[in-house]
Order: sequence, then structure tokens, then C-alpha cells
Amino acid sequence: MAAFSKTDVTARVQEACLNGWPALREVALDGWLLRFSQGYTRRVNSVNILAPGERPLDEKIRYCEALYADQGLPTIFCVPTTGLIQLDQILDQRGYAPPEDETRVLHVSLEQGEPVRSEDVALDEGRPSEDWLQTLTDLQGRRERERRIHRQILDALAVPAVFASVPVGAGRLGAMAFGAVHDGIVCVNSVATDPEFRRRGLAQKTIAAILAWARDVRGATGACVPVAADNAPAVALYQGLGFRDEIFRYHYRRAG
Repeated sequence: MAAFSKTDVTARVQEACLNGWPALREVALDGWLLRFSQGYTRRVNSVNILAPGERPLDEKIRYCEALYADQGLPTIFCVPTTGLIQLDQILDQRGYAPPEDETRVLHVSLEQGEPVRSEDVALDEGRPSEDWLQTLTDLQGRRERERRIHRQILDALAVPAVFASVPVGAGRLGAMAFGAVHDGIVCVNSVATDPEFRRRGLAQKTIAAILAWARDVRGATGACVPVAADNAPAVALYQGLGFRDEIFRYHYRRAG
């Protein structure tokens, strides 16, 4: 099997994160990707830096600000550690708010270790059930409008995906998550556990089932997950599943 450099893995993980949580609309701009999804989550309503590009930064920033204003949305930049160092400095000068919600993107090789699907984990390939989506909406405290947008985002998935959950009786789900596979890497998203069923290992079972499916059914050789850097319990959960290789970090900058 071909060996990949750290740069190769970083690019593949970045693509997997983008394709695993698709925006409803996108605009490419000289190495940047502007994502629009009616304001639902910053990941799909922000400017993502994929390459430095050639055009002046000030010119590109003004263009982004104009497009987001046209959509009635704040301009938000997702600034990765692999991106432009001077971008943060220019955003400071333009009055953007300080960096918020630093996020770590962790990776694990599926060629090492043995993720196994537990029999009590249900898997739905392609699209989630209504119970899956409604339970996630309730656990996240979302409104009906946000649930509809979430459904549109999941319907926009163009890569293989699986939706995992642990039924706990009477149509109730104790934990859930989904994974989407791009270029041999499965990106894990939307991990949630019902508060009544925490500390029972349900989240671990759910994620392990996704990893096993991605490896055994889709031939994935790696997995990635974005996690808030200050969320110690979540970081510990993922590291316990083998996600110990930090590929990069990013934070958000919001127009003031």
C-alpha cells in the first residue's frame, strides 16, 4: 500500500471533514471555499482556507464579506493551523472578534487495532431514520427549523455514510453518531448521548461500529474527528478509541 506523508494525510483529512459535513451551497475563491447553509453551524457557514491562493488577502476578505452580507449572514473565517499566519493579523486589523472555539482534528489508523461492531448498535446506511434525526435534534436542543436544515445537509451527502445508534427500548436511542467516508478516511460527526445513559460506554460502542463499518464495508484505512480542544471528556473518549494523532487545529474568527 502506498505510504502517505503528513502533508498528504492533512489534505485528505481536511477533505474528509468538508465532504462529511457538506454545505448546501459553496463558492470557490482562489484557494478558499465559502460555505453557506442558512446559518446552521459555523462549519458550513464559514470561509475555509484550503490553499494560499494568489490574489491579495484584503481583496479576497472584502469579497467574502460582501457575499455573506448578501445572504444575511455574518462573515466567519475557519482558520486552520495549516493556513495563512498573516490572515489572523489582517482579521485583527479589520475588527474581527478574537478567535473562538479552538478545535482539534484527531486521526486514527484503521490498519492498527480492531474496532468491532457490537450487536446492540443499529446501522442505517445512506440516510438516517427520522428517529435518529429527531433524537439528535432533541439532545442538541435544536428547533424545528434547524432540524429541517440538518436534514437538508445530510441529504446533500455525496459520499458513503452510515448512521449509528444504540436503541434503549420503546423507540428511544441512548447514543448516536454518523460517519462519512472520503478517499479512505471516515469522518465521525454528530456524536451524542442521552444524559440518562452516560457512562455506560454507549458512545464508544457507537463510534467503534462506525469505524468497523468504514473499514470492513468501505475499505477505509483511517478515521478523523473534530473535537473542541477544551472538551476534555470528549477528547478522552476519542483518544480511548485510538484517536491520538492530532492532524491540525482550527479556530473561528467572526466579523465584529
